[in-house]
Amino acid sequence: MGVKEIDADVLVVGSGVAGVMAAVKAARMGCKVVLASKGAMRSGNSVLVGGGWLLASKDFPPDEYVNFTLEGGKKINDAKLVRVMAQRGEAMISALREMGVPLERRGNRIWWVKMDTWKRSAGIVLMDALMEHIKHERIMAIPWLSIIELLMDEGRVSGAVGVSREEGPVVIDTKSVVLATGGGGGIYKRHDNHKRTRGDGYWLALRVGLPLWDMEFVQFYPLGLAEPHLPPLMVPPPIPKEGKAIDSDGEDIVKKHGLRFSLNEFIMEHRDQFTLILTGETEKGKVYLDYTGLPEERWEKPRLNRFGRINPDSRSRPFSVAPVVHFFMGGVEINEFAQTAIPGLFAAGEVTAGVNGANRMGGNALMECTVFGNIAGESAARYAMGVRRGKLKREIVGGKFPWKEERKEVKDLFRQVQDLTWTHAGPIRNGQSLQEGLSRVSELEGRLAELEAAGRSLELNEVKGSVLISKAIMRASLEREESRGAFYREDFPQSDDDHWLKNILLKLDGETGDFIVSHRPVEGP
Repeated sequence: MGVKEIDADVLVVGSGVAGVMAAVKAARMGCKVVLASKGAMRSGNSVLVGGGWLLASKDFPPDEYVNFTLEGGKKINDAKLVRVMAQRGEAMISALREMGVPLERRGNRIWWVKMDTWKRSAGIVLMDALMEHIKHERIMAIPWLSIIELLMDEGRVSGAVGVSREEGPVVIDTKSVVLATGGGGGIYKRHDNHKRTRGDGYWLALRVGLPLWDMEFVQFYPLGLAEPHLPPLMVPPPIPKEGKAIDSDGEDIVKKHGLRFSLNEFIMEHRDQFTLILTGETEKGKVYLDYTGLPEERWEKPRLNRFGRINPDSRSRPFSVAPVVHFFMGGVEINEFAQTAIPGLFAAGEVTAGVNGANRMGGNALMECTVFGNIAGESAARYAMGVRRGKLKREIVGGKFPWKEERKEVKDLFRQVQDLTWTHAGPIRNGQSLQEGLSRVSELEGRLAELEAAGRSLELNEVKGSVLISKAIMRASLEREESRGAFYREDFPQSDDDHWLKNILLKLDGETGDFIVSHRPVEGP
């Protein structure tokens, strides 16, 4: 099978909210855009979102929004990026509405996707509206195309190598690239992410020499379904005021611990604290969410109606819940223009670090994707219009393609990655467990090398990347000898601003496969 070649001005990797916003913006500026999705075009985490945007406005002034986000992130955020969100949020909400996304405001902080029926989730309503705009004459949308490597020419991006389910090997000759690949929740055993969200953008960035920031900070959503035979989906916000979290004896957990916030406030603003509480409770017995006190008419609301159909027993009895991996705060460093340190490479959304610090506030994920997706598209387009096309060394491309048939052993290895990441880099960590996890990673790396020597494959490439990201999480976790936000080490249970108000950077040593670790003090707001 031959290698298909595609020319573009801008390549956007990932077709969620950040990717679509970037592609549409670059196309409207006159660029030829390739929008690549490793699955269907309407897939990934954006389809699964709760559908809320945290918005700075006259009722929630920008300075308050910035302070709220920095305090929530335990002051380890990049304040410059947070200010950009505050400044551009209202304009982007207007842009979404103009693009046909039905939004409604509730309270003075959050805008939600408006659902008219239980048949379509908030994420599907959102993405259906955005998908209409990729039918632009300048956007070539390619589903089922996995990007496996970025190509460089004299220090800048010159293209990408991919494998298409339909057409086999693909080489994209492009002037700029936007990484909008999302996070890596799928490498954990319990997660509410799309199953193929495995950290692709992180390992693509590492392999071209970029460091990853803050990879120890993984957010757990406290209220994930834990019912037998049901997927571990997040119980969607907002949580009804009549809902109660109870322990195995039926005691109200909020009252039991003397907590001063409602369940909804916990899952929107204090996920880190509530995750630790529920993790402790699950070690003693099951935890349940009790919706039996909801008036019958409330179940007719689209969000609750949809949830009630997913979990029919939720109307009549308390249902089991436990924390699930939800969001990665760490990732690739960008500046206010969504630029990385490599010329021609931009990034937006969960694949990046900086906005959320040590703990993300509810509603800031979609706002980040919307604001910085748009910015990345504009920056990538401007860059592409100002440079000549790089030299794509086609003679080195041929050997990069994996052609071996997928093997059951590779799938089994990925399940081992999920198990070890959950076991050693879960909500509560400690140095001994992290060292054990890193030892297990080394064993897996050795087995993967043996399999790769027998023949590369797309699945093997993904598992190899997943192992690398699991290793990054554990290595950064071992380095940070304190607890902060969503990151908790039981052997260092307190925050330590004197020594650890700084970011941890991991750069891949291409020869050894180990990480070179460095620190960067947090800049003041």
